[in-house]
Amino acid sequence: MGFSIFSEKVRNRLRMNPKFILNIIYSFFVNLFHSARNLPRLKIIADFGSTISRGFGAKLLIDKKLYLGGQYIGDMSKAKASIRMYQDSVVHIKGRAKLGPGVGVVVSPNAKLSIGDNTYITASSVIYCANEIEIGSNCAISWDTTIMDTDLHHLYYSDGRENEVTKPVKIGDRVWIGCNTTILKGVTIGDNAVIGANTMVNKDVPANCLAVGNPMRIVREGVDWKP
Repeated sequence: MGFSIFSEKVRNRLRMNPKFILNIIYSFFVNLFHSARNLPRLKIIADFGSTISRGFGAKLLIDKKLYLGGQYIGDMSKAKASIRMYQDSVVHIKGRAKLGPGVGVVVSPNAKLSIGDNTYITASSVIYCANEIEIGSNCAISWDTTIMDTDLHHLYYSDGRENEVTKPVKIGDRVWIGCNTTILKGVTIGDNAVIGANTMVNKDVPANCLAVGNPMRIVREGVDWKP
């Protein structure tokens, strides 16, 4: 029987991802820069190349652990995750959360993004937070989803009015969002709701409802799902 300095769990990790040791070393330096007070606990686990950038006064708060990047469905995607925080913005991870490969997060000056415990966002999704976005706990957000609380540009109407550029977005607990979904400003999605793939969410979704389509419609009430 051969001897190994690595446990079986670590050997399995190395077989699945040969960059495992490199990622641990990389994570150490990411924590050193962004979470030095919690360095022994390594609150940030980052796949090599994933990035966090913070403007002056920006705050990254992590209650338990934040995972950045990694693989998704085997070798389907190995892209890196990124978080860009502008001046005086806040990102609060309220527990343990994962931003998968290719996920991009942008938080504008003075804006606030919060993500609940045990929530994961899979490959190539985008979050653009210009005001406030709140994502609850135990949520499953599928690949290529876009969440934004802003129109980005002003619209001027013939009667002299103009659009309200930003409105907060709130996503409740245990929400399942299908792939290629877009969630627009001012939307509230209730607890246990399910959003079908390719849905344009431009109005509120009540709790325990199934919403699909573009334009979006509620097709079933009283639904539940298993994370």
